[in-house]
Amino acid sequence: MPRRSLSLLIPALLALAAAPVSGQNLEELLVQVGQEYAEAYTTPLIHGFGANQNSGLYHTANIPRSRLTWSVGIKFMGTYLDEGDQTFRRVLEDVELNDYLGLEPGDPGYGERGDIVLQGPTVFGDKDTNGTATAYINGAPVYSQETIPGLVDTRWVPLFAPEATVGGIMGLRATVRWLPEIDFSNFGKTKYLGYGLQWSPSFLFNNLPVDVMVGFFMQDIDLGTMVQTEAESYYIAASKGFGPTTVYGGLSAESSNMKVDYVEEETQTPVKFDIDGKMKSRLTLGATFNLGVKLNAEMGIGKMVVYTAGIMFGM
Repeated sequence: MPRRSLSLLIPALLALAAAPVSGQNLEELLVQVGQEYAEAYTTPLIHGFGANQNSGLYHTANIPRSRLTWSVGIKFMGTYLDEGDQTFRRVLEDVELNDYLGLEPGDPGYGERGDIVLQGPTVFGDKDTNGTATAYINGAPVYSQETIPGLVDTRWVPLFAPEATVGGIMGLRATVRWLPEIDFSNFGKTKYLGYGLQWSPSFLFNNLPVDVMVGFFMQDIDLGTMVQTEAESYYIAASKGFGPTTVYGGLSAESSNMKVDYVEEETQTPVKFDIDGKMKSRLTLGATFNLGVKLNAEMGIGKMVVYTAGIMFGM
């Protein structure tokens, strides 16, 4: 893992947890906008969180056949967004302006049809800049209103996951990720649960030149009461030890999804939608160093690049 990328993970975690300048969290911002705006605003959230959740799922393919092993530790993941993920622009063509802008009698464009341009910072955009919703009739702007600012101004989307493993019987190893409900100022009360199972066919074949395994992992993160992310990964991996160092790699098929459900504050309109994450598959390359405690670093390469570092205690 590049030194610069690793050094940025911890500051990014602190930025993600810090309170926004506006004093508003994700839920307080979302209730101010409708579905079209919210979808564009939150899409980078699942791209980053989904890729992170499906990272750091293993650090070796070696699973003993008949010796119980265990470990506890923590993984830190960071996904680097494209610069374009910090802003958005969405055009709604030939719509009832009243339905989207809450116009009142006397407002320009009231009762008319036209186009609406929604644009501004996304959830990871500028916290000091508000977005806008502008109505156009026959190509001419007739009405504009400010919307919401970004929440956390960063291109690094970090995540951390405490985890515990137990295994060694019949080539099986189980992993659990869990985070109790914690109040992050930006995202509200957040909780995290994930579980997975790995199996090594080395249990049946003793003379393979490398250790191999297959596995799956399922995870959920609740961000307050309005946003829930889900992620799952199915993978095959191999590793080989060289003294205190183990190098490993793997291929995975994965998916992630974010569900959003709330009521728009001004109009009391129910808003409910879901968005799929960008990562569908990845190549993972990494190394684990056994120095009494195990330290590992890896890179996941797909439509996005994810960096992971971890520390584990156990046997």
